[in-house]
Amino acid sequence: MAAAIVLIILALGTVGLATLDVGAAAGALAGADPQMLAAAIALYAVGQTISGGMWAVCQGAGGVRGIPLPTTLGMHWIARAACELLPASLGEAVRVGVVRRHPAGRTAGAWRIVGGLGGYKVVDAAVTGLAVLVMAMLVPLPGPAAGLRWTAVGTIAVLLALGVAWRLGAGRHMARAVPARARSAARGIGDGAGVLTDRPASRTAAVLALLALVARLLSLTALLLALGAPPQAAALAFCVIVLAGAIPGAPGGAGAREMVLIPALALAHGVPTTTALAFSMAVQATALATSLVLGAAALAWLGPRLLRGAPEPVAADEAPAAA
Repeated sequence: MAAAIVLIILALGTVGLATLDVGAAAGALAGADPQMLAAAIALYAVGQTISGGMWAVCQGAGGVRGIPLPTTLGMHWIARAACELLPASLGEAVRVGVVRRHPAGRTAGAWRIVGGLGGYKVVDAAVTGLAVLVMAMLVPLPGPAAGLRWTAVGTIAVLLALGVAWRLGAGRHMARAVPARARSAARGIGDGAGVLTDRPASRTAAVLALLALVARLLSLTALLLALGAPPQAAALAFCVIVLAGAIPGAPGGAGAREMVLIPALALAHGVPTTTALAFSMAVQATALATSLVLGAAALAWLGPRLLRGAPEPVAADEAPAAA
């Protein structure tokens, strides 16, 4: 049923997009302010780099230690490039794979790495959901974006319930209910998600997630200014992009994002559909170009070392410590 609903949404989005003048949108994008575009790209890179630091904290709290921060950031950018190219967050499998190629990753084991990634996703989702909720309450969300606040409320409620259950020891009870053959994997994932029970690490990760979110908002503001659109629409755009990213489908939420973003910007801020489409194209191009360039550079730097499985020339205690 859920898959059918997703297919219907994407089909409707495709039909709607077919009526837009993509050529005019491309022309508007070509005439954008180059300085603002450069600022948007730089801010996007800063935000994703901070997010990579957050992932390093989550890995360390989960027992994946001994990977220097520059190497972890390089792995993060490789994973980001994969996520931009592959649908439904399949690029995250690349993240697990590159960590496994590192000696410290092999020592920790795949399930602990997966658990660290899960903890990272939970903290990021909690901070992002709370931000969307706050922005949805402060900024009127028109038309198809009106339900975003309830999406945020539901997300936060689920995450809080899971967090409370985890703190009360539900993880241990669940592990005992898992078949014996799978208990080792479940135990590894639970240990890897240690950031969820490590208060100093979770606070550090949450602060980094918030900083990354602010950089993302500033990047969207710069893109709007580059196209001559009202910068105050950045909060609404962020909320819509978060919602679109939750729908499995094309890489980066393309299609689903335009279906909601274009009418929302038109209704809330009077942005012409051509400009709104140009903005959506710019959002995708910024993420894709930045991720591919930095991901390729990281792969060129780390690739030979990871293929050989060579140890890092840095002390193992240089993994990021939680504040």
